[in-house]
Amino acid sequence: MTSDQSPSVEPGDRDAAWHIGGRTLPPPAGASEPLRESIAATPTPDPAVAPMLPSDPVALSAMVAQADSMTIEMVRSLRDQLPVTVTHDVIEGVEVHRVAPVESDPRHDDHLFVYVHGGAFVLNGGEASLVEPILIAQRTGMKVLSVDYRMPPSWPAPAGTDDVMAVYRSLLRERPAHSVALGGTSGGGNMCMVTVQHAIRDGIDVPGALYLGTPGADMTDTGDSVFINEGIDRTLVSYAHYVNAVRIYAGGLDLGDPLISPIYAEFGGFPP
Repeated sequence: MTSDQSPSVEPGDRDAAWHIGGRTLPPPAGASEPLRESIAATPTPDPAVAPMLPSDPVALSAMVAQADSMTIEMVRSLRDQLPVTVTHDVIEGVEVHRVAPVESDPRHDDHLFVYVHGGAFVLNGGEASLVEPILIAQRTGMKVLSVDYRMPPSWPAPAGTDDVMAVYRSLLRERPAHSVALGGTSGGGNMCMVTVQHAIRDGIDVPGALYLGTPGADMTDTGDSVFINEGIDRTLVSYAHYVNAVRIYAGGLDLGDPLISPIYAEFGGFPP
């Protein structure tokens, strides 16, 4: 496709296409039909009206509490619908949730998925962290350990990644690293990257597998794609809308510090 051509749009997608910055963006042809339908039903994102996460810690905490309450309703609905069990535990002083499928897959009898929740580093704490762990446990037939790490504004970085590392170190005293999958989405993906980098730095065996779901690898508003794709992400919409949460998470650290933006650290020795 040359620079003066627009992507081809199927007739049924014309009404659903977004028009952003002179581009026509239909629902992606390679996506599943449910995802295409979900995107088609989403109004075109608009950075000018999308809500920003507040910079004031008190206002942010109030917004987080409201958002988490809605997520908890989803968690409780999933627990009613799906055959999993959820139990609370504490490992090395860190709150965790153990999620187990009622019917496990024998292929994963010796495996454990360690999950680190996302939410711009400030959302989805406590019970609200359980949406993806419940789905992972049910769909894979694997046990999941969800880390309910300390969060800002009370606990800025590196408290959260310290908690993930403490849990991971403890697990390695009872099982081999190759039996562990470590993963998370968004801010959780960021923290998984930092955890693996620190494990390599400290000479600790890395997990057998790593899941990074749309990880927040670079928090510095750097790179062509950030600007080319401004306004296209239907959840985040714009860097400006979540950067306040990132700054609160960073505390006194620079956003380019590898603790905050792991893209600036090394990746040699990472697991598959």
